[in-house]
Amino acid sequence: MKRFFTSIIATSLFYSLPLYSQNYLNIRYTNGSDKNVPFASLQKITFDESSGNVNIRLTDGTTQAVAFKTMEKLTSANAGAGTPLPVELAGFTATVNHNDVALSWTTATEMNNYGFDIERSAQSAAWVKIGFVAGSGTTNAPKEYVFADKDIPQGTYSYRLKQIDRDGMFHYSQVVDVNINGVPLKFGLAQNFPNPFNPSTKISYQIPVDGFVSIKVYDVIGREVASLVNEHKKAGSYDVTFDGSRLSSGVYLCKMSAAAYSRITKMIIAK
Repeated sequence: MKRFFTSIIATSLFYSLPLYSQNYLNIRYTNGSDKNVPFASLQKITFDESSGNVNIRLTDGTTQAVAFKTMEKLTSANAGAGTPLPVELAGFTATVNHNDVALSWTTATEMNNYGFDIERSAQSAAWVKIGFVAGSGTTNAPKEYVFADKDIPQGTYSYRLKQIDRDGMFHYSQVVDVNINGVPLKFGLAQNFPNPFNPSTKISYQIPVDGFVSIKVYDVIGREVASLVNEHKKAGSYDVTFDGSRLSSGVYLCKMSAAAYSRITKMIIAK
C-alpha cells in the first residue's frame, strides 16, 4: 500500500511537464528553495523506491539523486537573465610527487555549492571518502581548489569529486588515475600551491615518457617573465619553485609544454 501511494505521488510530480516549450526543469523543495536543470542536459528521470530517491540522469553520464521527501513539486520554466548558475567543473587533474598526490580542480560557475567530497579507490576497490573541501556558494567567477593526499602506499589509485549542493543534490566528476612509486600514467601540471602566494609557490608536474619539457610563466598580456623548466627530463614526477619576489601583485599564467601536451594554470601574486 505504501508503494502504491508513493508511486501515485511521484507520478503527480512528473505529470504533464511541457518539455517541448520550456528551457528548464525547476525543482521546488519543501524548504522553499529551487534548483533549475536545463532540459537539454536531461536524459531521463526515474524513481528508486528502495532508496526513496528521484534519480535525474544527465546527458554527460552523471546522475543527480534527490531525496523524494524533500521535493514539493516539479515544474518547467523559461530561464532569463539572473537565472541561478549550476556548478560547472572546468577541469580536474591529479599529479604525483613521490608518495603524495596533488589534486586540483577549477569551477567556471557555482550555484548553492556546499562543497566537494574527495573520494579514492585503490586497485578498483570500493570508493572511500578521504576529505572535504568547502565550496564557494553561488558565484559566476572561476574558483580554484586543491587537495593533497599524502603518504600513499605503492599502487594504482583512482580519484573523483562528489560535488554537493546545499539542497543535498550531488553529482560526480570524471575519474582521474595515478600510479604511486612508478611511472606516471599521463602528463600533468598541478595547480601551484599556495595560491595566491607571496613571494614563492610550488609547482608540481609529471611526464609518463622521457622528453623535452618547457614550463614558463607569462603576465596577462603574454610577456614571458620566467622560464622554470627548459630541458630534457626522464619520465617521473617533479616539483619546481617559482619565486615572484621581483614581480608586482597580479595574475600570471604558468604554461607547461611536453610532446603534444599543453596546459595553462592561473597563479596570483598577492603582496
